[in-house]
Order: sequence, then C-alpha cells, then structure tokens
Amino acid sequence: MSVWKKVAAAAGAGETTGSYIAVASRSSPYFTLLDHTTPGSLSLATTFNVGAQSFDTDFTPDGNYIAVAELSQVTLLDHTTPGSVSLATTYNTGPNGLNFSYDGNYLVCSVNISGVVLLDHTTPGSLSLAATYATVIVSGAPRPTAVAFSPDDNYIAATSLSFSGPTIFTLIDHTTPGSMSLAATYSMVGGGAESVCFTPDGNYIVVPATDFNGTVTLIDHTTPGSMSLAATYITNKYYLRGVASDPTGDYIAVVNGGSSGATDNLILLDHTTPGSLSLATTYNAAGSLSVDFSPDGKYLVFGRTNGIVTLLDHTTPGSLSLVTTYTCAGDLEGIKFSPN
Repeated sequence: MSVWKKVAAAAGAGETTGSYIAVASRSSPYFTLLDHTTPGSLSLATTFNVGAQSFDTDFTPDGNYIAVAELSQVTLLDHTTPGSVSLATTYNTGPNGLNFSYDGNYLVCSVNISGVVLLDHTTPGSLSLAATYATVIVSGAPRPTAVAFSPDDNYIAATSLSFSGPTIFTLIDHTTPGSMSLAATYSMVGGGAESVCFTPDGNYIVVPATDFNGTVTLIDHTTPGSMSLAATYITNKYYLRGVASDPTGDYIAVVNGGSSGATDNLILLDHTTPGSLSLATTYNAAGSLSVDFSPDGKYLVFGRTNGIVTLLDHTTPGSLSLVTTYTCAGDLEGIKFSPN
C-alpha cells in the first residue's frame, strides 16, 4: 500500500539522502522511526505506539509531520524536532493507504468501503474533513486500497480491489484544491491493486496488480486528466504489494508479498525510455510489502513480513546491492524516507 511521492523542491529534492525512515507495522508498537542521518546506516531513532495495526505512512514535504494509517484512525505525529515524534492529532477514519499533497495542505486516504477521504492540513498539525469520493468498481461496495497525488496536486490516483469482474482504476480531479470529482476511469484485469505511484513528471501512473501474473501496468497521463495504456510488464510474481519511482523517473521498484520461499521479490524496472518498462535487475527478498527511494535516489529501502528493513545501494542507477538491515516489529506494510 505504499506510494511514492516526489519531495517538494523547497525540501531540497535530489540533494538529500533522507535523514529518517518512517515504518508502519501491523505489530506493536506499530510505528518506528529509523535514523539514516549517516547515509547507508540504519539505527533506531524512536518508536510510537499508535495503538493499532498500521498500514501506511507518509511525511509532509517539509518533514515536520508524519501521518500513519491505522486500523480505525489516522494518527498525525509531530516531527518538528527531527528524530523524535509526539502526537499532533488524530482523525476518525481507518485508511489502507494515504498520501500528502506536494504542498502539504491535504492528506488523501483510501478507506475500505467508505471510498476516498480528503483531509485538510492547511493548518499544520491539524486534520479536518475536506471532501469524500466513492470510487467506482464493477459491483459491490468500493474497496479503495491506495492513493497518490500527482506532482502538480491536480489529480489523485486511487486503486481498489474487486472480487467479481475487472477492477476500475479511478483518476480523481483535484484541480480545485480541497474538492474531488471524477476525471477518468480505467478497467484493469485481475483482482485489483494495493499500490500506485506517479512518475516525478506526472506523465505516467504505475499500477502493480495483485493478479497471479504480477502485472505492472503503466498508464499514460501525458494528457492531464486522461488515462490510456502505455505498457505492461509481467513479473510472474503473485501479489505485488508496493511500488516506488526513483526521483528521476528512470527506474521503478515493485515488491511482492509472496510466500516465504519465493525469491526475486524486489523487481527493479527500467523506465529510461518514457512509456516503456523493461527489467533492470532483481533482488531476493521474500515477503516484501513496502518500498521507497531516498530523495536523491542513491538508496532504496523496503520492509518485509518478518520485520526486516533492508537498505540497498542504488548509487549506480539500475543496480542494487545490500548496504545494511534493521529488524522492527513484523509485517512492515508502509515505509517512507523523510524529505530532508
């Protein structure tokens, strides 16, 4: 359910390695903040018991706040003192995934059955309802699983699951800040998706499916507000769980939450030719759930079902090698580098 978000220019995107890594877990204490102030190292900064299973997390573009998606609420943590967290506020909705807008003024949440919920964060440290939208599927109640803002904040991509027929992928119009309306839909094969990201230029949307083939769909968004098929890549990995684009948009990482005996569960795709997908490399990491690139693209981090956070070197674009690991509580559903 992880999503990748380009860091705002004011935060120094492309110049920092990301001093901290936020980790959302389904096991107590449910939230862990790791120290990455020394690039390539991982150590404990702090933990925070948000009180229930957590499924996703995201920093504001300035790094001052961290949102955590819980089973029954959104918890907003204060990170104005780097490396420490304290409770800022909570909001009573239980999202599977969430994502801050690039200006930090809004937090969008994918809420099972309820649809997409947009929260107002124009007053830093607070959360209030801005708008709701019921995403479309073929039959039954909406089951949104992941959401992502486009880099210009004008659109929101929303994935969902369907247990009967194809899944409808929804693009939501946010050209009027704080509002949501339908921009376009796209019919996807399989049982849907649990993660989504835009490329940093906003021209493409990447949707990894939960089908048995592990299909990664690249959707063309070069005409803002519209969607058409650009390319697909078959990973042959069941149940793709997380996706992230590096800051250049040249590489896309997807992870597979498959069985403990599975291999090559992290797949790095080449997108150096815009609109295309090809294999760059793979990395053996059984039971991978969440993934993110550092703001400068030099590192890639992913979380696993066994609680192991793995930090990989990506200083040579398109390649991956082990740097270090850190063990947190189990089932690491969400992971995110800080923007600074």
